[in-house]
Amino acid sequence: MKYMSQTFSYLRRNFLLPTLVMVVPAVVACFLSTPYWEVSFASAFDYQLYRSAGETFRIMFGDSWQYLWPVIVIAVFQVVAASLVMSAIDRHFRTGKLSLRDPLRLLNNSIFPMAIGVAIMSVFSIIWRFVLFGLVMLVQVIGFSSGMPQLAALAIISIIAIVLFVSHLVIVCPMLYFAPTMVIYGYGFRDAAGTSFKLISSKRRFFKLFLQLMIPLLPCAVIQMALGYIGAPLWAMRLSGFFIFLYTNVYVTVYSILTFYRISELDRRDVKFYFEPLNIEADDKKKGGGGK
Repeated sequence: MKYMSQTFSYLRRNFLLPTLVMVVPAVVACFLSTPYWEVSFASAFDYQLYRSAGETFRIMFGDSWQYLWPVIVIAVFQVVAASLVMSAIDRHFRTGKLSLRDPLRLLNNSIFPMAIGVAIMSVFSIIWRFVLFGLVMLVQVIGFSSGMPQLAALAIISIIAIVLFVSHLVIVCPMLYFAPTMVIYGYGFRDAAGTSFKLISSKRRFFKLFLQLMIPLLPCAVIQMALGYIGAPLWAMRLSGFFIFLYTNVYVTVYSILTFYRISELDRRDVKFYFEPLNIEADDKKKGGGGK
C-alpha cells in the first residue's frame, strides 16, 4: 500500500494548502449535488422499488438531465481548484516550495488539461449511469414479475451499484493521469492518453494503483448509502456531503500527481534526502582511517 501511505504521508505534512483550496468546491457541491449518488441512489426509493421507468430515471439522474447548470457550476469550481492544487504540488515537487504564489500562472499551467480530463471522466460517468439505470430496470421487471420482496430487490440493486462503482473506478483510474501528463510533459491529449495507459500497462502496477485509489473512497460510498437508508435529516446529509466531497477531492488530486511522479520515476525536491548535503570529507576520512 505504498502509494496510499505516501499520499496520506504527504497530506500529513502539507495538509493545509490542498484542503483550503478544495473547501469552496466542496461547499458548492454539497448544496447542488450528492456525493457518490451512483451508489447511494438506492436509498431514494424509500423502500418502494417497483416504480415506473420515468420515476426511476428521475431518482437516478435527479434534475441534472433537465437542468445542466448545477453540473456545470460544480465542474467549473472543481476544475479551477484541482488545477491550483495540482500545479502547486507540481511546483513543490520541482522546487521544494509549496505555495499559491502567482495563482494565475498556476491556473494557466494546468486548467485546460484538467478541464479535458474532467470532461472525459464526466462523459464516462454519464454512460455508466445509463448502464446502471438499465440494470436497475431489469431488476425491477424481474423482481416485480416474480413477486420478489422489495427489500430483497433493493439489496440486489445496492450490490449492483457497488460493483459498478468499483468497475467505474477501474475505467477512471488511467484517466487520472491525463492531466499530469499534459502538464508535466507538455503533451497533447492523444499523446498524453497513450502515455498514461503505457505508464500503468503492467497488470501488477495497475492493480496496485486501482486498489489504493478505491480503498480510501469505498467507505465514503458506504457511509453515504447508510445515511440515506436511515433517513438522516437534510442538515446531516449536507454536512456529510461537504466532508465527503472535500476528502475525495483532496485525496484524488494529491494521489494522482504523487503517483504520477512515482511511476514516472521523476525526481522530487520536496523530499528530505534531496536536500541533505553529501559529507564527502567525512567519508574520505572514514575510508582513510579504515585503511590504516
